[in-house]
Amino acid sequence: MTELSLACDSGKSLTKFAFYSNGELHKMSFRTLVQEVEHLGVELQPNNYLVEFGGQTFLVGDMNSEEKFDYDLSKRNPIHRTCVLLACGLAIEKAGLASQGIANVRIALNTPISIYKNDKLKRSFEQFIQNDQRVVSLKINNRPAILLRIETVLALPEGTPMFASSSLYRDKRCVIFDIGSLNVNFCQVDSLRPSLAGSFLSNQGIAMLRAKVAETLTSEYGVTISADDAEVILKRGYLSVNGKKLEDSPMLIRRMLKSHLNEIISFAKSRGITFTNIDEMVFSGGGSIMLKEVIEEEFPNAVIDPNGSFGNVLSYLAIMKAKNLA
Repeated sequence: MTELSLACDSGKSLTKFAFYSNGELHKMSFRTLVQEVEHLGVELQPNNYLVEFGGQTFLVGDMNSEEKFDYDLSKRNPIHRTCVLLACGLAIEKAGLASQGIANVRIALNTPISIYKNDKLKRSFEQFIQNDQRVVSLKINNRPAILLRIETVLALPEGTPMFASSSLYRDKRCVIFDIGSLNVNFCQVDSLRPSLAGSFLSNQGIAMLRAKVAETLTSEYGVTISADDAEVILKRGYLSVNGKKLEDSPMLIRRMLKSHLNEIISFAKSRGITFTNIDEMVFSGGGSIMLKEVIEEEFPNAVIDPNGSFGNVLSYLAIMKAKNLA
């Protein structure tokens, strides 16, 4: 029987995870797009996975359409459990433990702040992921089955990347904006201590921005824009039709990015964040990377968390080490 400690942040866009093996830190990720399949015959693209367990087979990764994006605010659903199990399986393989019998996994896992604050909901989420410590037989991409048991689940709040870069937050009063795909988690931190009253979330993640972009550009140019199109448009920063870049589209898209960022700031103010006597405005999460240019333009003194979309994961790993779980 072997043991593995794993920190995981299964977001609506990306599932990120990190672990130590032989003293070396490993960081991995894949798209949180999941659909059940049968008799899949196409060749798998890199970073896409065919996952089999419990008599079901799932395709996980960006070969799935953005239409498979999960808009459920809860993480207590089969999509996230599938991604957590896949993360465990990939980590076990990477650590060379797949052939050594049942792997006992201790996992620190992201939880929306609204769930984390409610002990009953938090325990229910932990039990859902742990699944009574039952052994799971997991096959990835038709490789030999991995046997794993989730021994411990430590649910930790999103929007708390500070323990991975403690020097950035120590002796400072900060407001953290963890911009994800569906949610934005807000956390006011004073010398690494999060404030309960200053921790809350909104649904102003990048998915809402993507919907605004699709709706606005459809109205402006009279073209049909799918969820997949909107994702590409946000990455490129412009719209092209029939192979031609529409010259005024970058300005329109940038205006929408600024507007969305200001809506996030306004929401924080509406919940009592005054920004008075704040030493740092810190932006983390994958959404902050997408909004990086407008963040720096609107708030020149703001800090982008250096760990990017892995901020929560590396912070969870530090907490696990402090609790002797890793």
